Amino acid sequence: MKPLIVKGIDSLEFGLDIENYLSSMNEFLARFKELKEAAQLEGKEQEILIGDVNLSVHRNGIPFHAFKLTCNDFSICFMDKEIQDNPPIKVRLMACYLWSFGYEKAFENFMEWFKAFNVIVTGNRVSRVDPCVDTDEAAFVESDLKGIVTRARKRRKHFVTDEFSEGKKFSGFTIGGGGPLLARIYNKSLEIKRSGKFWFYTVWENNGWNCAKMVWRTEFQLRREVLKEFGIDTVKDILAKLDGLWAYLTGEWLVIKKPDVENVTRWKVKRKWQLIQKSTYGFNTSPLIREAVKIGNINRLLNQAAGIVLSIATLADHNLINDTTNVLTTWTNLKLEQKQTSLSNEKERRRKKYISESIS
Repeated sequence: MKPLIVKGIDSLEFGLDIENYLSSMNEFLARFKELKEAAQLEGKEQEILIGDVNLSVHRNGIPFHAFKLTCNDFSICFMDKEIQDNPPIKVRLMACYLWSFGYEKAFENFMEWFKAFNVIVTGNRVSRVDPCVDTDEAAFVESDLKGIVTRARKRRKHFVTDEFSEGKKFSGFTIGGGGPLLARIYNKSLEIKRSGKFWFYTVWENNGWNCAKMVWRTEFQLRREVLKEFGIDTVKDILAKLDGLWAYLTGEWLVIKKPDVENVTRWKVKRKWQLIQKSTYGFNTSPLIREAVKIGNINRLLNQAAGIVLSIATLADHNLINDTTNVLTTWTNLKLEQKQTSLSNEKERRRKKYISESIS
């Protein structure tokens, strides 16, 4: 079995510049304002169908961007007034989207969907990118911190409580912090147990994972300030310069060596870090990843539903689960009648929270 070494991008944020932004986006912005006000009044997110994707309109925006819309694959935020030298639209592609298709195809898919706004995109500006490597061939230990040679000042160890071991378990470390560049090296297998992102197993299995071994991630977070130093301004620049960027990050900015003499310059680079340095971009994507994401969502909903059913049964003093589920069925049918809709209509509306197969 080949070793698992997959290199990809776990987060990608960029801004979009639009020709005549306010006038060309006027109808959409007016609708977003209505839905945001409704969300604030009703205390819950509103929904809007754009192209073939159903998005949630949130009650609050983010700094400089009044409107925030999200689906399972990305978030997109809009300004209600232009600010000089700032892109009026901010986009973040989610991890499951990037790992399902690969970062290049995911960006293409998004831009294809964005045509639904019928506006002219004059450019894009990258604000954050998180390149990373997952491997089951390089397990990091607490003592590795002694051999870290880096330009960053801050170093922080992390521990978690693991149900399969006693006490706290070393889970990784963070290098840097508070600036435009930092690194995280951590036990991704342990993190998944806590986050519930079990769809990563499909990514790993497609790329040679030995499921008996823990997977460790080496990840860097770079923001616009440092990206510009490398001449990276657009998404296209990232695609062209990723290998050179990775070489700098793992060869100059951060190296893990084996301390054996007083002169740090004579320390040898650890074999595990050489593996990280030499990793190349590219991994096997699969539609099964999308299904794994959906299954994970279903499992989380079932866990939530089970808790709700038990709470209702307790409050209503039901002795049989069937009594509680009958109440839920009656209540759900009543809500459908009040909304003047049907189960099939609601299923179709909610299904469109996922990117349609036509653009994926």
